[in-house]
Amino acid sequence: MKKTLMGVLCAMLVMGSTVSSVFAAGKSKGPVVVTFWSLFTGGDGDFFNAMIDEFNKTHTDIQLKSDPAKYTDYYTKLTTALASKNAPDVVVVHRDNMLPYVKSGALYPLDSLLKNDQAALNDFVPAPLNACRFNGKLYSLPLDVHPIIMYYNKDLLAKAGITKIPQTFDELMTAAKAVQDRTGAIGLAVDNTTATYKAYTLSRTFISGMGQIGGSVLTADCKKAAFNNANGQKVIQDIIDTVNKYGVSPKGYDYDSAMTDFKLGKAAFYFNGVWATGTMEQQKGLNFDAVPFPAMWGKPGAWAGSHTLAIPVQKKMDPVKLNAAVKFMLWMTEHGDMWAKAGHIPTRISVRSKASFKALPYRADYVTAAESTIPAPNTPAWNEIYNNLSDLLEAAVAKNQTGAQAAADMEKKVNEILAGY
Repeated sequence: MKKTLMGVLCAMLVMGSTVSSVFAAGKSKGPVVVTFWSLFTGGDGDFFNAMIDEFNKTHTDIQLKSDPAKYTDYYTKLTTALASKNAPDVVVVHRDNMLPYVKSGALYPLDSLLKNDQAALNDFVPAPLNACRFNGKLYSLPLDVHPIIMYYNKDLLAKAGITKIPQTFDELMTAAKAVQDRTGAIGLAVDNTTATYKAYTLSRTFISGMGQIGGSVLTADCKKAAFNNANGQKVIQDIIDTVNKYGVSPKGYDYDSAMTDFKLGKAAFYFNGVWATGTMEQQKGLNFDAVPFPAMWGKPGAWAGSHTLAIPVQKKMDPVKLNAAVKFMLWMTEHGDMWAKAGHIPTRISVRSKASFKALPYRADYVTAAESTIPAPNTPAWNEIYNNLSDLLEAAVAKNQTGAQAAADMEKKVNEILAGY
């Protein structure tokens, strides 16, 4: 009896020791840490950080370690890390910047991971999701769609007697000039010179105009420029005339000045991406509205970007990290209503149906803009072309070139860039 009792006690001690060891081992491992790089440091950075905090609060098995970088530094840092296969577990990549990384093998295809997770891909709006496929494989998940839209100051329009929101270029010039003459405010806040940022609003307006007028920036095979014609020259001339002929936008106007003037109620109309909405909402006393970019040159259409979430290829791919990374990426898209607070349009159909999204003001007024966005041409040269279009349009405005001369200069540069790829 004593031997039996002693045996039981010994067994219990062994079992207790084993359980304690297992528990200690599990506790020492802790949650899977997923490292993450983003480029959200501006106004929308606060909204994005709130999403990261919420994810970490609601997950005990996965924890995000976020390291945001300035937009101007981000892609240099990311490209270097991807080339050395020393990047974080998840990164933000604009859809327009993806193709070179896909071609170099720097991004990990997600199809098998998403299948294993039984991800509801049919819940994504098809256009932004399909834009992340290359050669039949999915290389990222779209977090949002962010088209350029038009904001307007309701008080200034009322003072100037403007009752109809302009839709054509001529209507916009007439309304902007009327507000300027009757109130002393700036008619149209559109940046046209580089300061903190390039004058990207110029290239975004040009790309939008080319789509609206029935043209395109590049040929279908992406081998040549396709805008040095009557349609392209018309759009470029109107952009130049906004500053030099009609004078509704100040010459030498930078991005920060345009945003500040509209925020402070000193500008009637304002072009920017949907990401500015959250910032505008926080401005006390600003009575504004936001609508899709007007169809100034024909059919509805607007330049749009998309922030996507991707997994870099590492020297050694860790299955545990991969699984955690996908769960994080899906969670972020499922909670696009939080990101919509910054102004962005969600890519999940279920998110657009959430009461929390529908309760947000303004978004419902421009969510339809996502259905007529103008995608970037599918060429690895696009980012370089896009940057140069901004610079050349800036020069065209500064020099008051004709649309024909500016189109010729832009065509020459674009074709030189394409010849190098």
